[in-house]
Amino acid sequence: MKTPTLIVRLVGLYLLASGTIGMMQIGQIESLAGPVGVSTQQQSIVSHMQIYCVFGLIVGLVATVFAGPLARMLTFDSEPREGGSDLADQLLKQKNEKSA
Repeated sequence: MKTPTLIVRLVGLYLLASGTIGMMQIGQIESLAGPVGVSTQQQSIVSHMQIYCVFGLIVGLVATVFAGPLARMLTFDSEPREGGSDLADQLLKQKNEKSA
């Protein structure tokens, strides 16, 4: 496994762990509130925290599963498709045709 792929996978695992721990803490907040419940202002904060945790879980899962392609995309290390040429080659080819 290459270093960029490892870094992306570790970041994904961190986001998964962070989101899971955040969701567990939100569950404890609601259970500690008891029969009184949480106020509307606190409920707004809790709902924002839930959105943040769920978003972190989704991004972490995607980063963990697709670590290889994501690392290639983030490091600009992608190879051109077979049969096709690189964008720089295409631009140079068009420039040479115009000057000729």
